[in-house]
Amino acid sequence: MLIPKTEFIGLEEKTHLCAGGESPMLKSHRKAIEQFFTDKALGEASRERMEETVSRCKNKIGVLLGVPPENIAFISTSSEGINLLAHGLKWRSGDNVVVCDVEFPSDVLPWTRLKEQGVEVRIVSNQNWFISLSDLERALDDRTRVVAVSDVSYFTGQRLPLKELSEMVRSSNALLSLDSTHAAGVIPVQASYADILVASCYKWLLATHGVAIFYWNRERLPDLKPPFLGWHSGESIPDWREPTVFTPRSGADRFEVGNLGFISIYILDNALDHILRIGIPAIESHVLHLGGLVWDGLEELGFELMTPRDPSQRAGNICFMTPHISEIMTWLSERKILVWGAYAGVGRVRVSTHLYNSAEDVQRLLNALADLPPSPKGS
Repeated sequence: MLIPKTEFIGLEEKTHLCAGGESPMLKSHRKAIEQFFTDKALGEASRERMEETVSRCKNKIGVLLGVPPENIAFISTSSEGINLLAHGLKWRSGDNVVVCDVEFPSDVLPWTRLKEQGVEVRIVSNQNWFISLSDLERALDDRTRVVAVSDVSYFTGQRLPLKELSEMVRSSNALLSLDSTHAAGVIPVQASYADILVASCYKWLLATHGVAIFYWNRERLPDLKPPFLGWHSGESIPDWREPTVFTPRSGADRFEVGNLGFISIYILDNALDHILRIGIPAIESHVLHLGGLVWDGLEELGFELMTPRDPSQRAGNICFMTPHISEIMTWLSERKILVWGAYAGVGRVRVSTHLYNSAEDVQRLLNALADLPPSPKGS
């Protein structure tokens, strides 16, 4: 493992294999929270301390995603970021948006509001749980405005080739809306391949709810305007004598309409110290190795795997289908093995390995699944 389990809260007696749903909290986050409480007690000076933390944290996000920090905004959720694009573009009747059938609802549902403006939402169907670039390409035409996908699927664990995806989308003059929630913090993500990128921070980035990343590709989308305005939208607060006159911020912080979730950003800032110190290449190598052990073990046990075996086509999630999800989740929970089966209605189980996991964790999972009563095994 790359970070000892002893540095996390609550992992002493658990096998935590569900970072794709919720990651555990670092014990050092307590110090970050205490610092926020201390800074908040400073009166007017408190805001300066908070803004310094925001700036420092954006610099780290810039390093993580390979883009200038001024192109990064902090928003409340990744869903908010998708909506910023959906409502910030100018649409014409006959335009279309391309999505996939195995995408997270946040990357699909915002576009359905555009149907009232005559915008079509085109759905690309998976083939045996796999989404191919060729199938995506066949859905594009000269009226495609946006392709909205995740570079790593929350549902199947498939990882799309980001560079090739970007080139394909841009060759059709469409925009790429990328959800990197299951990629950022575990595999390399070059944000500039996207036109906007969002990422939640409470999973692989080891932070918490209340803050998400929004990247704005200013070179590709220089005219994107915030659909909402607030006191933080301008370079300064308007003069009270002319309260409607303001100059919009030039950077991505124009999309931050009000005060941010500062306490969540303090936590994210601390989490990024750990991730960047270890480095994404080391995290990716570790996770892909453990994921390979999970994949091979599940195949041997006869489960229907959804995630590709090829390391270049996956990241931290290994997913499988079963008609016995309730029994499996109960069986594992009784043995203090945590995986993610929140979508019980469809029978998908997700196993996620991260930097605090070890080969022993994987073997514990596989041993428990091997000991299942006969009926829940396989499909």
